[in-house]
Order: sequence, then C-alpha cells, then structure tokens
Amino acid sequence: MENKHKEAMKVFEEKVKEAKENAGDMEVLDARLEAARFAAKSLSKEVALDMYEKVLDLPKLSTGKKIDALMECARVASFHNDLKKNTELIERASKLAQDGGDWDRRNRIKVYSALSKLLSRDIKEASSLLVDGIATFSCNELCSYTDFLVYTVISSILHLPRPELKTKIIDGPEILSVNKEIPQVISLVNALHNCDYEAYLHAMVEVHDVLIADRFLEPHSGYFMRELHVLGYKQFLDSYKSVTLDSMASSFGVSISFLDNQLSRFIAAGRLTAKIDKYGGVVETNRPDLKNAQYRDMIQKGDLLLNRIQKLARVVDI
Repeated sequence: MENKHKEAMKVFEEKVKEAKENAGDMEVLDARLEAARFAAKSLSKEVALDMYEKVLDLPKLSTGKKIDALMECARVASFHNDLKKNTELIERASKLAQDGGDWDRRNRIKVYSALSKLLSRDIKEASSLLVDGIATFSCNELCSYTDFLVYTVISSILHLPRPELKTKIIDGPEILSVNKEIPQVISLVNALHNCDYEAYLHAMVEVHDVLIADRFLEPHSGYFMRELHVLGYKQFLDSYKSVTLDSMASSFGVSISFLDNQLSRFIAAGRLTAKIDKYGGVVETNRPDLKNAQYRDMIQKGDLLLNRIQKLARVVDI
C-alpha cells in the first residue's frame, strides 16, 4: 500500500511539472490541489499539511483560493486532532478574509472558528459563533446542518440567558424546522425552560448518547454533563431561599442520597452558592452579594500590597 501511495504521488508531481511547462497558473493550482487532497485522504498528517503549504506558496494565488486551501488544511489538522495547528490555520484564513474575502467565505470561516472553539472547549465563544451562523450555514464538508444545530443548542443552553434562549433557540425558526430530527436536545432545552426538572434529567440521559456519538462533542461529554447538572440545580435553587432535600429530590425525580452527593460535590467545588443542613434536611442558598464580594477582594489585595511594601522597606533599610 505504501508503495502504491508513493507511485501515486510521483504521478501527481509529474502532472504538476507538466502543468508548469505546458499550461497556465490555474492548471498548476488544480494539479497541486489534486495532490494535496490525495495526501489528505491517504497519507500522514505531516505529508498532507506539507502538500497544502506547497499550494499556498504558489505565485499569483488569489486571496479566495488561499482561504479555501487554508480551510481544507484546517480540516486535515482537525481530523488528526491537532487543535493548535487547526486554530493557527483558521486564524490565518480569518485575517485573509478580513482583508479581501467574500461574504460566503467569511461565513464559512465563522463556522470553522466555532467548531474549533468547540473542540478546544471554549464553549461560550463557540456558542456565540454558532448562533450567528445558523442562518448562513454552508459548511457541509465539516458537518451536517442538523448536527450544527445540535452543537448550537447544547452550547447555548449553558451560556445564553433565558430570554435569548427562548427567542434564538426554542422559538428560532431554523431550529423549529428540524426539531423532529433532534428530539433529545429539544426536550432538554424545553424541560429546562419550563422548569420541569425531572424531564430535564431524563432528557440529559438521552443527550449523553448524542454526545458520545459525535466527534466534536465526545471529548467533552463529561464536561457537558457536569455543567448541565450544575445549570439545572442552580436554576432550581435560585427560586428559593431554602428548600428541603426531600422536596428538591422529588422535583428532580432522584433519591435524597443521590441529590445530597451531587449537591455537596458542586458546593465544595464552588459551583453552587448554597449549604446543606444535613440534620434538618434543608438546602439553604447563599446569594452572592456583589458589593461585599468586591469589598472583601479589595481588603485582601490591600493586605497583600501592604505586606509587599513592608518587605521592600526592610530590603531598602538594609
């Protein structure tokens, strides 16, 4: 197989040489792209990226063609899970698009950037880019439109405020048009918005299967499940100053021991501002006071500054 690939690459190089000698720049570009695409499908990441760099080094290559080559190259890096190279290539394409890219290429780069952010777990930035790309999606070489909407819904649940979640996601016409194709994520966002917490946890179980079956979501499936748990508990507790464990467990359709274990873990990690009175069987919420938090932060920084000044003064005296 390796010998066949080497022979194929020799044939491609001969085509490039022939195009340089007997044809024009477009024919040379086509020959270079054909070789690069073959390398992307059949050879190693390093060889494929090198072949695309040869495309980018061609003289008189238009800005649009450079952007296209960079996006193809980014797909190779993404396939091999090289997040650093993928980000670098997309940034290069974005700079070119700002200077001279057309409307379609700028929109496509936005989708590439969104999925790159998703892979690197910058979910908040990815959510913003995904929502912006709903109406102009045209990157079927990366994922289907249905999968793109799944990424949009899941990332938006974690970061969009409730009013925007309602207008842009739940009532969004593009998402409504495919809600029968993605019932798991639609059930999840509707249950959260309707405060149906038992249905929300049931929907999370179904969404987990979606997460682990997708190449963009699977690496972060544990993170998404944890954040969805935190989001549900936080939304519930925000409605109460105190609530019994029994009542909360009933609302979520889980046992008291399971809920106690989950809440104590998230409270200890600082993800929920609450405390559990195990003896009384009550969860008490501690809503953060912004002014007091700022005051305490200022006092701590002031103490740190004074300590440093004292140390400096001792050094100066010596």
